[in-house]
Amino acid sequence: MKKAHKRPRQSGLYYYEAAYSLELARGASHISSMLSTATQEGAVHEVMHEFIATRGRAELDVFCWLLAERLEKRGCAAAAMQARDFDAPRRTPELACAS
Repeated sequence: MKKAHKRPRQSGLYYYEAAYSLELARGASHISSMLSTATQEGAVHEVMHEFIATRGRAELDVFCWLLAERLEKRGCAAAAMQARDFDAPRRTPELACAS
């Protein structure tokens, strides 16, 4: 059973869109430039790792949602789904080992 994706409240999205505009632009460009599904998945994890390293985990869910929206606008539906499905608590040990 898939979990329902809950969109963050609209009023807060404007703030985060502005605050994370550089990370969102860079991440969406990097991910959408990948040619295969495997490299896109790797790029999604790389972008999330960079976000956690620079901004922390507190707003990761909002970043994932905004990044997914940008990826959908670029025609990368599979990568957008991966960004939305990125599970920070499950990935935390993997990311800590990669550092």
